[in-house]
Amino acid sequence: MRRRALLTATLTATLTAGLAGTASAQSLLERFAGTGSGANTFVQLATTTDNFEIESSRVILARSQHPQIREYAQRMIEHHTMMSAELRSLPEATTRSPAALDERHTNLLLTLQQQTDIDLLNRYYVQQQIEGHEEAVMAFETYANGGDVPALKAFAQRHLPTIRQHLAMARALQAPQAG
Repeated sequence: MRRRALLTATLTATLTAGLAGTASAQSLLERFAGTGSGANTFVQLATTTDNFEIESSRVILARSQHPQIREYAQRMIEHHTMMSAELRSLPEATTRSPAALDERHTNLLLTLQQQTDIDLLNRYYVQQQIEGHEEAVMAFETYANGGDVPALKAFAQRHLPTIRQHLAMARALQAPQAG
C-alpha cells in the first residue's frame, strides 16, 4: 500500500512537470509566429511529439494487457508513423527536424519504461496521451491559423482533426484503477 502511494505521488509530480511544458509550447509558437522561426518550432514540436507517441506506445504494446489501451497504442503507432513520414517528405520540413526526443519527452518515456506496476503504467500512459495530444492540438491549431510556411500550414490544417480525434480517444480510455 505504501509502495503504491509513493508511485502515485511520483506519477503526479512527473505529470505536473509535463503540464508546464504544454503552456510553453503554445507561447513559443505564438512568439515566433510570422518570423520564419515559427516553422522551425512547429516542425520540432510535431516531430518530437510524433516520436514520443510512437515510442511510448511501443512500451505499452510490450507490457500492457489492457485491450482498449493496446488498441489505442497500435493506432498511435500507425497514425504518428504516417504523419512523421509525410512531414519528412515535405522539402520545407527536411532541414528543420530534430534527430531525437527532447529532454522532457525523454524523461517522460524513461518514467513510463521504468514503471513496474502495470495498473499505474496504464494510467500513466493514458495521462501522457491526454497531455501530449492537448499540447499537439494547441501547436497544430496555432500553426494552422497563423503559420508562415504554406506547406507546413497545410500539413497542420490537414492533421489537426486527427490529433483532436486522438485526444478524444485518449480521454475516453478507461485505464484500470489501482486498488
